[in-house]
Amino acid sequence: MLEHITRMPPSADVRRTVFRDIPSDWRRPPGRPRKSWLAVVRDDLHQCGITMDDVPDLAGDRALWRRMTRGATHNCGASS
Repeated sequence: MLEHITRMPPSADVRRTVFRDIPSDWRRPPGRPRKSWLAVVRDDLHQCGITMDDVPDLAGDRALWRRMTRGATHNCGASS
């Protein structure tokens, strides 16, 4: 899903919503997950040595992104 959002124009509502800055005084309501979806994605990318700054270039090449993300939960996109 991240690659789809990344390839959207910067003015797209979904992209603006996902990548917006959250106010520092904002608190998540009780009972909600402690981490946002984007925080989980950032952590997963970090484990693979990828930063959010790298994502637009990587996601722009669909074949490369597909190779990197297949089985990425186990081997960070290494060829299998």
